[in-house]
Amino acid sequence: MNYDELKSLVTNARTTRRFKKESKVTNEDLRDLLDIARLTSSAKNMQPIKYILVTKKEDVLKLARSVSWASHLDDWSQSEEERPSAFILMLNDQMIDGFPMFDAGASFTAISLAAKSKGLATAPLASIDKHLCRNLFVIPDNLDVMIGIAIGVEDENIKLVDTTNFDTNYYREKNDTHCVPKRALEQIIMGEY
Repeated sequence: MNYDELKSLVTNARTTRRFKKESKVTNEDLRDLLDIARLTSSAKNMQPIKYILVTKKEDVLKLARSVSWASHLDDWSQSEEERPSAFILMLNDQMIDGFPMFDAGASFTAISLAAKSKGLATAPLASIDKHLCRNLFVIPDNLDVMIGIAIGVEDENIKLVDTTNFDTNYYREKNDTHCVPKRALEQIIMGEY
C-alpha cells in the first residue's frame, strides 16, 4: 500500500451513524478485526485491552437503543432501520499496569481501518450504557467497559469539510449529507524547528 492509498483509507473510514438494515456482520468478521487490533502498538506492551463480541440480534438492539447517537444533531436520532449489525465492547483490564487510553486509540484506529477494508463501517460510542453491558454479559469486576463500537454496512453519505471559525461540530446538509469539519494542517502544527 502506498501513501495515497493509505490516506484514502483513513479519509473514508468515517464514523457512521446510519447502517443498512439487515446487513450481516459475523462473529468471524469481528474476530478478523480484532486479529488486526491485537497487533497494534501498546504502551509498555502491556496489552490491557480486552473485547466482547456481540452479534446476537437481540443484544445488538439492546446496545443500540442504550447509546446517544450524534449528540450534535438536535433534530435526528437513529431509527430502528438504521441500527448496526454488531458491536465490539472494548474493556480495560485494571489488573494490568498499562496506559489504556493510548491502547484504546491505537486499537480503535486499527479496527476502523480493517472494517473499512472489509466494506464495513464503525462508530465508537463512549455513551454506551456500561451498567446494561454488565447485565447482558459476563464481565469480571477487574474489567471496565471503555467504549462500544457499533459495526455494520454504512448507509450514510459522509464528507469531510474545512472548519469555519474553528467550529468542529459535525452537521447535516439539506440533502442529508453528514459533514465532518476538520482543522487545516496549519491549525494543528504548532511549530517546525
